[in-house]
Amino acid sequence: MQPWVYIVLVGAVAIVYALRLPARSKNETADRQSLKETEAALELYMADIERDNDNLLQLVTGIKQQSQNNRAALQEEIAGLREQVAELQKSSLLLEARLTAEEKSLLQLSAAFGKGSAAGTAEQSVKEPLTEEPAPKPKPVSSIKQRYPRLFEMHEQGKSIDSIAKTAGLQRGEVQLILQLAKQEESV
Repeated sequence: MQPWVYIVLVGAVAIVYALRLPARSKNETADRQSLKETEAALELYMADIERDNDNLLQLVTGIKQQSQNNRAALQEEIAGLREQVAELQKSSLLLEARLTAEEKSLLQLSAAFGKGSAAGTAEQSVKEPLTEEPAPKPKPVSSIKQRYPRLFEMHEQGKSIDSIAKTAGLQRGEVQLILQLAKQEESV
């Protein structure tokens, strides 16, 4: 073959290669453009995820703070209730002690009154067998049950001392005292 044929063939190959080169660069630019668009979309997606995460973090922080505030308020309320219970227990103990003291003094007074009356009448009968003065008529003593009929009616129905006290408008200790006095009155 002649050298000019080689030159034509090499020229033809160079032309074909030159035509193929812009097509290849067009594909690469399209790929690069597509890659840039994908990266931009991913960046936007990541920014949205970060914003959502920040919102969730703020929400969780707010819930946690509200929970801590509620817990602190409940603990304060519990402490206040404990103080009230302690005060009520002290008050109850004082009232029970007072009631016991009152019951003892009433028993001592009734015992002293009973002994004093019996001793006084015995001394009078020994000193003065017959007196001209008539003995004073004792005042009619009304029964405690007659003074508090509603209270004893509720007690017989099986109501608690607290409910009787609430209904009658009396203190619990007063109701207990009235019931004990009635028992003593029945036993005498």
